[in-house]
Amino acid sequence: MLASDHREHRKNVRVISRTKIASAGAGQIVVDRGTAFVAHLCGEGVTLVNVKNPCDPKVISKIPAPLSGHSHKVQVSGDIMIVNNERYKKFEPWLAGVRVYDISSTENPREIGFFETPGKGVHRMWFVDGEFAHITPTAEGYTDQIYMVLDMRNPGRPEEYSRWWYPGMWTAGGETPTWPEGARVRAHGPAYVQGNRAYLGWTDGGFTILDITDLKKPALISKFNCYPPYGGLTHTVLPLPERDLLVVTDEAHADFCREPEKFVWIFDARNEKNPIPISTVQVEDAGFCQKGGRFGPHNIHENRPGSLIDDQLVYIAYFNGGLRIVDISDPYRPEEVGYFVPEKPEGQAAVQTNDVFVDADGLIYIVDRLDGTMYVLEYTGPR
Repeated sequence: MLASDHREHRKNVRVISRTKIASAGAGQIVVDRGTAFVAHLCGEGVTLVNVKNPCDPKVISKIPAPLSGHSHKVQVSGDIMIVNNERYKKFEPWLAGVRVYDISSTENPREIGFFETPGKGVHRMWFVDGEFAHITPTAEGYTDQIYMVLDMRNPGRPEEYSRWWYPGMWTAGGETPTWPEGARVRAHGPAYVQGNRAYLGWTDGGFTILDITDLKKPALISKFNCYPPYGGLTHTVLPLPERDLLVVTDEAHADFCREPEKFVWIFDARNEKNPIPISTVQVEDAGFCQKGGRFGPHNIHENRPGSLIDDQLVYIAYFNGGLRIVDISDPYRPEEVGYFVPEKPEGQAAVQTNDVFVDADGLIYIVDRLDGTMYVLEYTGPR
């Protein structure tokens, strides 16, 4: 694979369709009951796409972007959709929080509730059970975004149910930051909830495992941080409970790789009080740092209920490296078994594959951070 020519590259991946669905790139895609919900970074809010025929997706409806912000994350549970409202860069004025929609008619989504937060707003969310949403908002008196649980049982009136924060964040309560100067500790997320556990990335604070047996009182089980010396910006923590493993991603953030290297880590979590890194994912990287834009891991397929639940293959959005598919059947020796790098979109330095979702039938959906094209793909390699 030659990275420098910006053409489409693939290995063990077949293209089902490519569809221009918007003028703006996307932060997240979720597919539910034949509809793809695509949340955009700026300029466009959320696009709903009929993907019952994945060869010919059709835009159903659009929800406008919030005031001077973006709603670049979306979650769906039953007939309820929530989208984040977060300030975009330093634009103002803005209104921050979580918007709630009735999507019983995907042709006519209706806003039915709003949970307002102070400051910049909400970055990521997890909402799969129809009752509680796990979000990462700004809150008064804290240094940055924290972990919060919203009670969604009355979706028209979401209410805070509980909160937890990284020790040192609550300055209004007399706490002092415990991390190095220049580091940023915030709940990045998403908070992945598995049974009575919540797994959460904290940017330069590493990740935490929380006991949420009593959802009113989340409690710390353990935390792990490799920053410094490694690059930080811990993003996603994906538990694979049948294998006692965690897949942990560090987000690539600087163009042309002008930062310490970021990894996808595999952790042994047999002792959840002492998770241990046992390997890192290595992918073909020749020439990608010179292409422009970001190169490295971002989101991964999160094994949401109703989607493909896979603890052997990891699907990674790798910015200008496109989609990477990695076999972790031997967790000590992860092996890249497939990839798809889209052709460079017009007007961009390079493709910036931002998110990936795999439906229950194994179809793979990817979106770009800047370009409004949605790809539907199929993995054809070994299992």
